[in-house]
Amino acid sequence: MGYPEITQMQYDNLFASQVMPVVADVMTVAKSGALKRGSVLTEDGKLVSKTESAVDDAYAILAEDVDATDAAVKAAVYLTGEFNVDALSFGTGVTAADVKASARKVGIFFKQSI
Repeated sequence: MGYPEITQMQYDNLFASQVMPVVADVMTVAKSGALKRGSVLTEDGKLVSKTESAVDDAYAILAEDVDATDAAVKAAVYLTGEFNVDALSFGTGVTAADVKASARKVGIFFKQSI
């Protein structure tokens, strides 16, 4: 008789609530190194970053860990939804406040955990 396999779920609290519908899709993540689930991406698949004059617009939230060290890769992303700001990743020097307005324009909402 075999023994049942036991697994544990670990929640990352990426989603803040389920009021806003979540739309998933696949996009190409640019060659940029290893990125974690919850990374905020631009329309061209790069991690949102800050330039001398502005901060990139948010376009999608990475749905899974990816390794784009050697080449661009296809990955699952969320195009809309409500996300826990503490579970998101941004480029160096970028905060949630920097991209909150651009994220709202595409149906991505940041919520602070209580």
